Amino acid sequence: MAHAYTLEVLERDPKLKANKHRKENLVPAVVYGPSMKENKCINIRTNDVERLIEKATATTLIELNITGESSNEKLTVFIKTIQRHKVTDKPIHLDFYCPQEGRKMNINIPISYLGEPAGVEQGGTLNIYLHEIPVEILPSDIIESLELDISDLQIGDNITIEDIKKLLPESAEILLDDEEVLAGVIEPREIVEEEEVVEEEVEEGEAPTEPEVIKEKAPTEAKEEE
Repeated sequence: MAHAYTLEVLERDPKLKANKHRKENLVPAVVYGPSMKENKCINIRTNDVERLIEKATATTLIELNITGESSNEKLTVFIKTIQRHKVTDKPIHLDFYCPQEGRKMNINIPISYLGEPAGVEQGGTLNIYLHEIPVEILPSDIIESLELDISDLQIGDNITIEDIKKLLPESAEILLDDEEVLAGVIEPREIVEEEEVVEEEVEEGEAPTEPEVIKEKAPTEAKEEE
């Protein structure tokens, strides 16, 4: 289960313009999901948003403590989108997704590759094709990232979806084919190209032809006068 991050937020009146809240160092946000009758509008303090973005990802379980005028509320959510200012790149709006308990949701789980492949030490090249995998999973089973040890990979070895199924929670269904390759070690291109050139020369079976040198004939000596 993903580690929970607690965030204190304020209930927001959706009728008020967002710019008014931003001037008060508040970042507007909205919470939505299948279990909610209507979207919940909230404000988050700017400093809290910056800390949240530094520590949390799309797979981080977040507990919102919402303080309202009449009552308080707690919601379990995930970050869905972060809207940033075009010039300053500062966050200006956030969307949170509130999943329904016991109901699977779609999410991309990041992959962390650990170790140096043995094949790379032997001159091979590591190719990483996927940095995250799409899954359908129960919210309570979501992990922040999947760690894969690739130190045993030799030249020609690959890691496929089939290889990592047992590393995920039981409720996780990977939305990719089992044969999909995540990472692999291949031979260096320069070695392959050199071998191809040698093979071509062997197939021809002929040594390079030396250029023919044509010697100029010496001028005919004049006949001796009789």
